[in-house]
Amino acid sequence: MKALKDIFASLSTSSASASGAVGIDIGSSAIKVVELQEKQGVVTLTTYGELQLGPYAAKDLGSVVMLQPKEEQEALVDVVRESAVTVRNAVFAMPLSSSFVTNVGIEAEPEADLAPMVRVEARKVIPASLSEVTLDWAEVEQSVKKPTITAKDKVRRDVLIAAIQNNALERFKVLMQFAGFRQPPTEIECFSAIRSVFDSDIKHIAIIDVGASSTKLYLIRDGLLMRMHRVRAGGAVVTEQLAKHLNVSFEEAEQRKQATTRSDTSFADLKRQHDASYDRAFREFNQVIREYEQKTGAIVSIVYLSGGGILFPGFVSYVKESLRKDVEVVHPFSKVSYPAFMSDVIKQIGPSFTVALGAALRTFE
Repeated sequence: MKALKDIFASLSTSSASASGAVGIDIGSSAIKVVELQEKQGVVTLTTYGELQLGPYAAKDLGSVVMLQPKEEQEALVDVVRESAVTVRNAVFAMPLSSSFVTNVGIEAEPEADLAPMVRVEARKVIPASLSEVTLDWAEVEQSVKKPTITAKDKVRRDVLIAAIQNNALERFKVLMQFAGFRQPPTEIECFSAIRSVFDSDIKHIAIIDVGASSTKLYLIRDGLLMRMHRVRAGGAVVTEQLAKHLNVSFEEAEQRKQATTRSDTSFADLKRQHDASYDRAFREFNQVIREYEQKTGAIVSIVYLSGGGILFPGFVSYVKESLRKDVEVVHPFSKVSYPAFMSDVIKQIGPSFTVALGAALRTFE
């Protein structure tokens, strides 16, 4: 049985050196890079950088954009140069928009080979021909209860299926080559996020990643993804709603959102609009978590918040009230060494760099 950390490892034709790697996260509104190097046996942060993508498509900062290949290449080269990245080994976190992840249950004997059965199930759930995607899978133990006996000693065996569009793989392969990176290992962004956040001392956790265009919920058991749910709600969606409510441009609404503090006279109004943009998402997340707990007998003990969208004042309290769970903001850089004088800055930017850091950390596993 393959471990999830090996998913898509076969896509790489060259392995990254354990001395250093850069993790690359291209989101819908920004691109982020994190460079790590091993120094005297310690994985150390050497540089990082973030670049807003809006201007490359003649859009405002914070806008969700779909760049053309040349624009994307220019943006990656710019962020690598401005961040003074020197390592040529990279790990690329594939956006969920170009990939597909789901769990399926297969009735089979405990020792049966699942490979042919997985392909049959994959055809049912993947919204594309299998010839158009690169497919991988791993068996996971979904329930903390005893396996459900089906018939003739068959049991329900739970499998995580992951697929990446082949055309997206080719696109990003060309992008990496243009920026001067060796052909990188590729993994879906959810696995990078899990690597950054997971703590082996806590068995059942949830990660909520708040991006620009969507917000994702990952339910994790022992570091393995058990369930994922995604909703269209994010930082850019909030800004659009604020712009309509305040009757101002997207650019001005984004500036006001970024600059607001609890002491501002307009904060209560902005917070109402902000929270209302996420109400549907967190109602769905709450339902998904409760159904998962009822089905498996597990209790999700803590929810970690990740992504740049969580930085709005009062968002942590809003999530606590919505989910009625213990909630913490992630501090992914706690897994690596960095200069002590940077502690405050590193904690502040950490949620935005969760995926990029997790991708870079893959090299050192």
